[in-house]
Amino acid sequence: MQPVFLSYFYEESTPVYGGKTDTISFIPNSSISKGDTANSVTINLPNHSGTHLDFPRHFSDDGKTCSDYPPAFWIFEKVGFLACNIEEVPTKIAELQTDIELLILKTGFGSKRNEEVYWSSQPVIPASFGPLLRAAFPQLRVFGFDLISLTSKLDRAEGKKAHLTFLIENDILVLEDMNLQDLTISPSKVIICPILIKDADGTPCTVIAF
Repeated sequence: MQPVFLSYFYEESTPVYGGKTDTISFIPNSSISKGDTANSVTINLPNHSGTHLDFPRHFSDDGKTCSDYPPAFWIFEKVGFLACNIEEVPTKIAELQTDIELLILKTGFGSKRNEEVYWSSQPVIPASFGPLLRAAFPQLRVFGFDLISLTSKLDRAEGKKAHLTFLIENDILVLEDMNLQDLTISPSKVIICPILIKDADGTPCTVIAF
């Protein structure tokens, strides 16, 4: 397949968990059209917005941060891809190779990204998926999907449990709000490029599939 972005470009309209508004902005510092030498902007955005990673520090003061992962960690040559409803995951994972390092779940809910329902009523990912995926895929490092968060507003308690079971108990990073609308087959290789923010509990990232 040709290289494709699996992450979204940031816009001021990028949806944020909980439906928060006015949290992302691009404020001009200089403008050629106004007589300045060059164009530049100040970018303001939450670290858990757009296509981004959750690190263990997000749910534990003792958890690992962005600073704790070497460059090689972000290169994935064994990728699993599922296009199914969340309820089908426990049976569908049996179709994948057991040595995958990255699992991508395309639920189809990403098609609603410009609607309120995307952040208000996304499907619930059960906490039981953490140990389920760890048992099925011993080398799994990251679980990514086309939902705004691992926590659905429909069940925040289950979402907290899910974050704990993935990030803390099973050492699986979470990659949220992926752009999967054009992905139809499993990539042969994926590179995740997090913004390198020292000791960050989560960072926006660019994801490229090959």
